Amino acid sequence: MRILLTGALGFMGQHLHQKLLNLGHQVVPMDKKLGNSTSENLFPDGKFDFIVHLGANCSSQISLREPSVDFTDNAIGTFNVCEFSRNNGNIPIIFNSTMKVYPGEDGIIPPYGTSKLVGEMYLKMYQKVYGVPYVINRPSSVYGPLQDGSDDGGWVTWFIKASLTDKTINLYGDGTQSRDILYIDDMIDILVDEVKHFDLYKNNDFDFGGGIANELSLNQLLDYIDYHNTQFKPKLKGDVQRFICDNKKIHELTGWKPKVTWQEGVNDTLKWFKENI
Repeated sequence: MRILLTGALGFMGQHLHQKLLNLGHQVVPMDKKLGNSTSENLFPDGKFDFIVHLGANCSSQISLREPSVDFTDNAIGTFNVCEFSRNNGNIPIIFNSTMKVYPGEDGIIPPYGTSKLVGEMYLKMYQKVYGVPYVINRPSSVYGPLQDGSDDGGWVTWFIKASLTDKTINLYGDGTQSRDILYIDDMIDILVDEVKHFDLYKNNDFDFGGGIANELSLNQLLDYIDYHNTQFKPKLKGDVQRFICDNKKIHELTGWKPKVTWQEGVNDTLKWFKENI
């Protein structure tokens, strides 16, 4: 199959790109770094069997500092993907959203979650009005090798890289916040299966994460990697103290469940960073 992959040079995109190539698919990459971003409507020519839309600003911190950038990349970018699909025979879209579309304990959906929610709304509207088929994924905290480890990115790899480079970690809150972290291989398994069995997932949305067995707090990770060069900051707007995904829907449909424990995943990620910093 010929697959258009947005965000192809990002953390998740790199993993999925290689996996799809290994399975014999033809993958056409889109990415800001390649000069053909979805927000600028610079789509390639040709026919496609699927669009896997991973291209986005994924940083809550950047979204709070620069909401206009976040809206352009996420909301407008996803609208453009919908239009490209509609104008090219209703190409099926697999869209990665976020758990942050749900309000925080303060009742706020932060800019990142709002822009992704707008993208979800466009997908659902395009399906009902124009017949564009979609799948929406809302994964929990995905982490693993190839993530850049910046303080604007995923917190697991941020903490790991900081521990290896002796950087101060800013903790937004008291560090007791917890998430069910999800290793990248388990995430890629879902995306690949959605391409393979799209009709099973079609026109539906799925929340999924590591589950209770992979719940980890910020402080627990710091203890595990034995690093405590931290500085406490006020909690971010729209933050949630504890978020554990309910995997029941996707498990009952497909049998999927996470295979990698958080200890295994953190160890593998730590090893990768030690070899690649």
